[in-house]
Amino acid sequence: MAEERLYSITEAAAKLGVSPATIATWIRLGIATPSRQDELGRFRYTDEDLVEMERRFQERQSRKRV
Repeated sequence: MAEERLYSITEAAAKLGVSPATIATWIRLGIATPSRQDELGRFRYTDEDLVEMERRFQERQSRKRV
């Protein structure tokens, strides 16, 4: 069984094409929700988390345009 890939905030930001500060803002706004924390308490994101973050962000942007 393959182990699920977990991304740091920096890696998640790079995959999404945004800055780590943007991800931090999304955490405060409730757009980003990490699946896990590592043993040092750092947030870790799955591919599914990244898809969900993108969806929530796009949804939020579309509401702003209305």
